[in-house]
Order: sequence, then C-alpha cells, then structure tokens
Amino acid sequence: MYAYFIDDWVYNRKHHRQMDKLDLGLTQNGISGRKFKLGRLHNIERSIEECFSTGIKTFVAVGNDETASKLLNSLLKGEEDKKKKEENQKFTFAVIPVDDSSQFIASSLGSKSLQEAIKFLAVHKTNKIDVGLINNRHYFITAAVFPKDSSLSFQSYTVSSLKSGHHISVCNSNIYKKLDIKDKKTRFDIRDGLFDAVIAYHPDLSLMEKLRSSKASIDAFIPESIFPIKDITIKNKQKTISIFADTDKQMSTPVHLEVVPSLLSVVVGHDL
Repeated sequence: MYAYFIDDWVYNRKHHRQMDKLDLGLTQNGISGRKFKLGRLHNIERSIEECFSTGIKTFVAVGNDETASKLLNSLLKGEEDKKKKEENQKFTFAVIPVDDSSQFIASSLGSKSLQEAIKFLAVHKTNKIDVGLINNRHYFITAAVFPKDSSLSFQSYTVSSLKSGHHISVCNSNIYKKLDIKDKKTRFDIRDGLFDAVIAYHPDLSLMEKLRSSKASIDAFIPESIFPIKDITIKNKQKTISIFADTDKQMSTPVHLEVVPSLLSVVVGHDL
C-alpha cells in the first residue's frame, strides 16, 4: 500500500498538467493510494501514524527536495524510541519530482522526471542507503552545504580554504556537476558508510556574493579538496549559521555530522 504526501504548491494551477499525469500514471500502474496535502496546518506525524496503523509501508514525497526532507524527517522522528525504530525500519521511502528545480534527492535515487519516478515506483526496486544526521536532530540524503568562513574540524587540526569565495559541504552523493564521479579519487557512494567532506570554491566571486550559499549556485562551485569521513564537526565564528541539507536549516555551531549506515530503504531507478 502507498501513501502520497503532496506539497501544497503542487496544487497550483501552473502544475495542473503534472497533477493529471500523476493521477493517470498511478492509476495505470496500479499504485494508487492515500493522498495527503502538505499544508501549513497539516499534522504530518499524525498522518504517518494513521498510515502505519492501516498497513501502509511505502511513503512517497511528491514535490521537491524540501518536500522529501519534510517527510523523511517526520518518518525518522523518534528514532531514539526503540519501538518506533523497529517499526520505522519496515517502511520504504520514495520521491516523485514535480518542477525542475531543487530535485537533488530524486536525481540521486535515479529519477529525473515525474514519469520516470512513477515507473520506478511501480517496479518497486529498493535499496538500503546511508543517511546523514546533523546535531542529532536533522536527517539528510544528499549533502549539507555550509557558508564561507566555515572549517572542517579534525581531532588535532582544522581545514579551510585559502580562497575567499568558497563553501564547505559534507556529501552523501555527488552534488557537483563539474566533478567527474568516475574519478578514482572520489567516492560519493550513498551506500559505503562514508561521507565526503568537500572544500569547493566559486571562480566568479561577484556572482558568489550575489548567490551566497544558495542551492542554485552549487553547480558553479569547483571542489578542490575531498576528505572521506564517518563523522565531522564544522566550525564557524557565528553562533548560528544557515546551511542547506536537502532544505534550508538554521543550526547552532559547532555543527556535528555523522553517517547512519544503511538506515533507509528507498525506491531506486538504477543500481546504486
């Protein structure tokens, strides 16, 4: 059984064709299920509990990375409670992308379009992937991107960039279009139990200042140093910083990140 958590902006008139394709695709592939509209006042945790109680095991985020992050964190909330943890390990997570922007999660799982995602959901090929955990409270799938003036803190030293237009990221998958993942020096394997801590720079400093650390600007960054890690602390002189970890978050510093190996069962469109 399937539960579809659809972001409220997907219901806008500009996306009505996508919604028609969604409804038709789910019906034709025999994977229709319960639908929930994610509005401001929607109690997503209560809806998830209802789904578990009725035997639903596949949870699908319909929207963008922010939608997927919202559903993912709600599903994994309460992992410290053993009973919930055992229950949550049985579900499968999937993403159906709508719109072309902010779709790093769907892409990392093999889906580049709504139609592709529906096809893969119907085939229902699954894989276990690693998930990142920040400050023991926020989960992410792709990467956590930190603003300039941040540094990687190891046991006895810190590492940062000498270039002024830079950022630091802790990656579970490759978010850099200018980096060839076939390079043997890089990993970005979403199932290897490791992160890749990256120091990257922006060649156009004026554009960097305009775009700041927004997700849209990541494409133009060029990695200069990569460190395979299992956990890491990020330092910054600011007490609170804005980061992007599948969605925008405000975090207190220092920020601690760790990999949670093979935590999440996901629907994939290819062999990871």
